[in-house]
Amino acid sequence: MIRKLMPEELTAILNTIDRDHHFLYYSYLTARKHNAQHYGQFTDEGELTGVLAFLKGLPFYAFSAYAVQRAFQLQPVLSYIKRQLQLPDQATGSFILNEQEMAYLSAQVNFTRPPRGLILMKHMNLKALPPQDERVQQLASFSFPQIEELMAELNTMAFTKEELNYPFFGALAEQKLIAAGGYHIYNGDYAELGNIGTNTAWRRQGYGRSISAELTRNARALTPNVYLNVLEENEAAIRLYESLGYERICKQYIVEFSLESGYVRQ
Repeated sequence: MIRKLMPEELTAILNTIDRDHHFLYYSYLTARKHNAQHYGQFTDEGELTGVLAFLKGLPFYAFSAYAVQRAFQLQPVLSYIKRQLQLPDQATGSFILNEQEMAYLSAQVNFTRPPRGLILMKHMNLKALPPQDERVQQLASFSFPQIEELMAELNTMAFTKEELNYPFFGALAEQKLIAAGGYHIYNGDYAELGNIGTNTAWRRQGYGRSISAELTRNARALTPNVYLNVLEENEAAIRLYESLGYERICKQYIVEFSLESGYVRQ
């Protein structure tokens, strides 16, 4: 049986889920819950085998999978969601899986491109943060159009309008925003850094490092749980974040897949 999950069922999942190993789905249960719809698959005995959730508000088809049992069958739930939400058959979906989920769910999706390794990092050492860089300042609301322009220039697809409600830090030159960074999540439970980038003409001058440090310092004043995600192939960025006091927590994969029905990879 497949059906939309009830609030009390989502609360039960939230009370047992490991945030560090199911980071994306945890966000669908918490900070992103108002835009997320959760559909569960159940055995004949009524046991939950897994969940596939869909997130509205992004410029691509964003999902999150949470496998409770290895018996979880992804494709039937995906087909059910497609019918319920009237998603197009030719579209591409995206989610993030941890290594364990990847081992047994990857055979159930039709990759549109090879999965990319993603490292979840958590800040552990406040003493590693450098002194504040005078070039970096918290951006006021009148900077929002410039922030959106820079995010578009950097092709940050995961950036949403809602994230403008969170603090942004950046640097300006000649009255133009040349570097900025903000948060995907920012609350008392946890924060996730994101949307960090520098105009190509101003790179290799330390702006990214200084903005990341200030975002981290600001978030640690709110919560001890401060995270970021970085592509595994971006070794320079990983070393930078480690120099700021971050540690690797979990290996994940970004998976892009076809929404075409009835496909199981052999």
